[in-house]
Amino acid sequence: MSTPRPDPLITDAFKNLNASDRLPAITQRALWASWAALFLVAAFLLGISWLVIGADREAETIRLKQSTDLVIQSIEARITGTAEILQKLSMRLMHSPEGNYSLASADLSASTLMADRREVIEIALVSREGDVIHGWRSVSLQTQAIFNSASDVRDAPTLRAIEEVLLEDRSASTTFYSSESSDRVFINLVVPTPTRSHVLVARLDLSWLLSTAEQRLSSSRYQFQFLLNDRPVLASGGQRSTIASSSLVAPIHYRAPITFLHHAKGANMMLEARSYEHALFATNRVQYFAVAGLAVMLLLAVAIVFYYQRQQHRSHRLLATEYSLRRAMSESAVVGLRVADLSGKILYVNETFPRIVGYPAKDLLGREPPYPYWIENLMPHIDAALSHADSSAQTLRFQAKKKNGDLFWAELRLSPILDETGRAFGTIGALFDVTPLVTARQRVEDANERFTRVVESMASAIAVLSEPDRSTLFFANRSYRTLFNDLPYGGARLLKRFEATPASVQSEGIFDEESGRWFDVRLQPIVWTRSEPAVMMIATDITERRELELAREAQLRRAESTHRLVTMGEMASSLAHELNQPLAAIANYANAAATMLAAGTLSKEREAQSFSRIENQAQRAGRIIQRIRGFAKKTDAKLEPVAVQTVIQETLELANIQARKLESSIELHVPENLPLMMGDGVMLEQLLLNLLKNGMEACAGANLPPERRVMRLYAEIDPQDASRIRFSIVDHGPGIPEELRSKLFDAFYSTKSEGMGMGLNICRSIAELHGGELIVKTTPGGGSTFSFTVPVIGPGSEKA
Repeated sequence: MSTPRPDPLITDAFKNLNASDRLPAITQRALWASWAALFLVAAFLLGISWLVIGADREAETIRLKQSTDLVIQSIEARITGTAEILQKLSMRLMHSPEGNYSLASADLSASTLMADRREVIEIALVSREGDVIHGWRSVSLQTQAIFNSASDVRDAPTLRAIEEVLLEDRSASTTFYSSESSDRVFINLVVPTPTRSHVLVARLDLSWLLSTAEQRLSSSRYQFQFLLNDRPVLASGGQRSTIASSSLVAPIHYRAPITFLHHAKGANMMLEARSYEHALFATNRVQYFAVAGLAVMLLLAVAIVFYYQRQQHRSHRLLATEYSLRRAMSESAVVGLRVADLSGKILYVNETFPRIVGYPAKDLLGREPPYPYWIENLMPHIDAALSHADSSAQTLRFQAKKKNGDLFWAELRLSPILDETGRAFGTIGALFDVTPLVTARQRVEDANERFTRVVESMASAIAVLSEPDRSTLFFANRSYRTLFNDLPYGGARLLKRFEATPASVQSEGIFDEESGRWFDVRLQPIVWTRSEPAVMMIATDITERRELELAREAQLRRAESTHRLVTMGEMASSLAHELNQPLAAIANYANAAATMLAAGTLSKEREAQSFSRIENQAQRAGRIIQRIRGFAKKTDAKLEPVAVQTVIQETLELANIQARKLESSIELHVPENLPLMMGDGVMLEQLLLNLLKNGMEACAGANLPPERRVMRLYAEIDPQDASRIRFSIVDHGPGIPEELRSKLFDAFYSTKSEGMGMGLNICRSIAELHGGELIVKTTPGGGSTFSFTVPVIGPGSEKA
């Protein structure tokens, strides 16, 4: 079956990859053109919008002026007509010969006037002095009346208008005003009467006139307000407030002056109008919105073109960047890449591949198997690797040869290359120089072999057990297998006993009852090869050493007992003297009692006194014998709570006997309420007694005077460690030379001719048993000071 030929386009593409080609320069002119088009369209739309809005605003300004002027003309005409009607009404109020006014016809005329002209809400006949002669009110009056017959006109503008009308005989009006109880604007119209001493004053509602004029002239879409000296009197309703708040542009203002007949000089009355009709959403402007919609769509279309142009530009830059990065990664990778077609012809190699195989790229491109760096033909192995159904990379390790003849280990990972149809047209191989890896692995294997030999030859049993169940044995050396076979249970059993043993006792060894041997056990948590938690155990057989230690301890106990017996032997004569005293006293008391009994002079009181003294002396003798038996008895060390005073008292019962024999004395310096100690009472008594006895014998042997044969016993809290009690025995004897102190505590060494040489050695062992150390120092003024410490139970323990 013939090998399919590769696609020429693919071959040319790999040739371009091998060449140092450069990408064409990426220009941004298309983006600049898109930006320019977007800006021009936006400027065009803004210009059109500005022209349209400006023309609409100008037209609205003209309409606002015309409407405002018409409203003012309507109001002025209405007020002028009202003034003429009021003058006709004044003719009905001619003075009668009896001096009364004709009010009947005037009431009818006033009612007719106010019904016809609803802006007139009050009419009053007022005298020159401002007195209201009579007043008429409109039925539609909604504010408080100001012209009452019982009151006078006191506001200055109205009084000035009355004076002007009476002086010039013509109608006049006041300026705008409003009341606090109403939101409307009023003026007072003053009309002369034929009497020349009275006037008619009419109160007109300008707000109603303005509203009527707006409705009649279709000007209700504007907002009006009256101004007096450029200040608003009161707004006319604010019916455009909603439009004003939603408008996007400022309103159009227009002010026009108002002349109501004759008014006060210097008063500038005006009507201000506002229009919001030029705003964008004020009216239904279909044509404008249609043009705006088309403009927005045009702008949107240009923006979409610009967006996709920008996306295309970014995609081009991204592809160029990806191509550059892929090429850079390929050329700078530490792995050598080569691409070959299905026949094995090399189409592409990166820069690393020639450095690994030691051949230049020109000697490799276009070559077919066998390749120059092969030592043997590897095509069968390559074909077998690529024939796997799995499409993942297949690894092939082989030894290759460089052009200069150097050999190296290479690892090739092969994968098929598929085209867009899923058909394989070649292979890609990733070549690694694994010479350091192979060398390191060989070194590891050699080191592992050496380590295994060393561990197998060790006498200690070494095992690695799984955690936490310790049911799996990961590793065991020959010593472990000899003791526990290839099973984990022996090691697990030994570790369990080791962990259950107190830390203070672990150093003495762990006894395995099944094997009957002692082991020094050490363990270390580790992580095994596959990140499995494990524990490594090293168990050293210390059976022989432990047996020797036990034998030595037994021998030491026998030596201690022997030393106590020797001490008792040395004190035998003194003890006999001590026992002879209470026995002689008992015999004397008994003989005296018998003599008095025979003579018949023994009374009940003397009898009781004699028996009491005999009992006391017998108890004294018993305590001496009991103390001697307890001191001489052979016992094992037993640490338990013991009181300082108890130990010292028991020691002194024997030490005082020796002191009397050697003509010495003992002084105690023991404070009260010392805490309980943790120790062996008999051993501590032996230690104190032996040190006191040695000091007294040294003083007696030197023939010192009695005042220097004083032994001082101190017991106190250790200044350096509050958890221990320090005992000190101080003498003023001949002292111990410096050259002899190094051998003082050695076994069988003694400065006395009759000594065994075991006393101080045993004392040191007792001190070390209690966690302390026996120290000897020179006493100031001559002599020796021996001291040791004993631990206390604790700060909260019971006091002695």
